Amino acid sequence: MRQPRIYPKVAKDMFFIQSKWAFQFLIVMLIIQVVKTVTTFFKSSNENSFYDATFIAANIFMLVIGIISAIAFLPSFVRNGVTRKDYFKGTLIGTFGVAVAIPIISAVVSTILDLIFKIMNVRVVYESFESLNVVDEGNGIADIIISIIFTPYVDLSSNWILALVVFAINLFTYYIAGWLVGAAFSRLGILGIVSIVLAFILIYVQDLLVSISFGLPVPAFLKELEVPIVFPLIGIVVAIVLVCLVIRVLTKRIIVKY
Repeated sequence: MRQPRIYPKVAKDMFFIQSKWAFQFLIVMLIIQVVKTVTTFFKSSNENSFYDATFIAANIFMLVIGIISAIAFLPSFVRNGVTRKDYFKGTLIGTFGVAVAIPIISAVVSTILDLIFKIMNVRVVYESFESLNVVDEGNGIADIIISIIFTPYVDLSSNWILALVVFAINLFTYYIAGWLVGAAFSRLGILGIVSIVLAFILIYVQDLLVSISFGLPVPAFLKELEVPIVFPLIGIVVAIVLVCLVIRVLTKRIIVKY
């Protein structure tokens, strides 16, 4: 008799659990944004919009919950009779949903805040985030550091669909990177430190591919590169798939104590 598929339920559980954390994260970001707005209003200085502020912080949030997924969720699911394969597939689907939801909610909240400020006749001047996301010419180390901190960015007001797509890809990539680190340390112990380097490489490569695909700023050594858009888009998928395969291998061999 064919057993019922479990991974859809895992996907649902992972989506709702991680969405709950994401909601709490966004509430904290909203409180910070309101406080910053009031402060900058009296100081007559500039600030980032709620969307831009969330754009940076959400990457770290996804990295952290990605690590938690391998360390805490996997053992919990396995103890409750869920296969590692179902956990893996369910986590991918559920997390993809979270990576899509956060940018949409951030954009909606940011728009609502702007409307409220206009109604209250509060003039808020936003600092351009794009100016921070520029690499130094020919400085490879700076390229890597800036790429990790400031991921590819599209202004919400210029192209909101592309902005949300890029934001979602960034979030999903950071989660996969964190998931890799958590799985590696759970399976390999201290040797899992190598996964941190691999996670940085994944983030950097994805940043380059996303930037090339959508015509965003790239490091100096890639400015003369001209390739059909389909190639970097395929590269984005291939990079994610390869890392996910590594995670799958690691999670298959993690020892779970009952």
